[in-house]
Amino acid sequence: MTNPINSVSSTYSPAQPVSIPLAEKRPLTQEELNSDAWVKIDVNQPHWKQLEGVKEMFFQNTGANSKIGEDLRAMDQEMEKLADQFFEGKMDEDGLAAAFQRLADRFIGICKEKQYPFQALKGFDEAELSVAYDHFRSSILKSAVAHNQAEGRGHVTGEMNNQRNWHYYNADYYYKSESAIAAITGKAEEMAASKGFDRFQIPDYQALGKNSCYNFNSAVSGEGDYIPGGLRALEPKWILDFDMVPPEDFRWFYQSGGNGGMEGVPLSISDGLTTEHMDYSKFDPENPLTATVWAMLGEKRISADILFQHTATDQKNLADLLRFTPSSKKELAEVNKFLKNFQVAPKGYLQRMQADRRMNLRV
Repeated sequence: MTNPINSVSSTYSPAQPVSIPLAEKRPLTQEELNSDAWVKIDVNQPHWKQLEGVKEMFFQNTGANSKIGEDLRAMDQEMEKLADQFFEGKMDEDGLAAAFQRLADRFIGICKEKQYPFQALKGFDEAELSVAYDHFRSSILKSAVAHNQAEGRGHVTGEMNNQRNWHYYNADYYYKSESAIAAITGKAEEMAASKGFDRFQIPDYQALGKNSCYNFNSAVSGEGDYIPGGLRALEPKWILDFDMVPPEDFRWFYQSGGNGGMEGVPLSISDGLTTEHMDYSKFDPENPLTATVWAMLGEKRISADILFQHTATDQKNLADLLRFTPSSKKELAEVNKFLKNFQVAPKGYLQRMQADRRMNLRV
């Protein structure tokens, strides 16, 4: 039977999903499939984007949740375990690729068995393969971030509280995740070729606003997925360019201080006769005006302490704080260039700057 994704679905998509009462929980009938609700879309879109419409309609909606939701959750759980095994050194790239093929084939088989999304039509295997790929890629990046963060927490001094923040970046997880993604990408493309999906493409996750699926930089940034062109939540941005490739064997860490209270700390103490200015030049994990940062390249380590002023200058580029020397050495010059891709600020910086701007507008 003709593949609907390569024929009907690559040319037609519903302007509004055909309405079926939830109580019926049944596939669309042939009459509904032929409904005028299906209208022509732009066939000049890249194939992966046309496929995204099919995936969004049938694998990311309430219908999918009621019919194959449990299967998707079970697949996610197994993929997350496999990704963890990879980052823990218990599985190599070949094992990961083989596991992807097994899970993708099983998911395609489940959809066939449940006659999902339609009883009357077949040929959604390409969309189902792409869905499985999305989920495994997301699981890989989720695991990479979890391992990075667990490692970073070990560098935190003292107790975290509502005044403090920290960031940690280990380039090893960038390279390991890229290697894992390359393994499942190669297997997905191999499967697509064997099944005759000659237009199969890996989605452009950056164009889709899917930070959770793009790469390690976008995933570890903590910036959520978004709809391109739509409103986005204001989030602290500490990684500036997700496409910038880190030097190998590179790590860096930042933490701010804080006492957990709403009050700040005094800049000076006076008894009426003399004034003693407090020395906050060194990092104090209980002082919200201080922070510290370090970076390592192999065994070479550099560090700096930071004194915040609760002004716009509190947001600082990492390259202004740290520099590997001698910078004339090509390797170190490249690392110093990479430092420009990060910035740090105390917790609540964006909210304070917004509040200050609103106050200035009222004056």
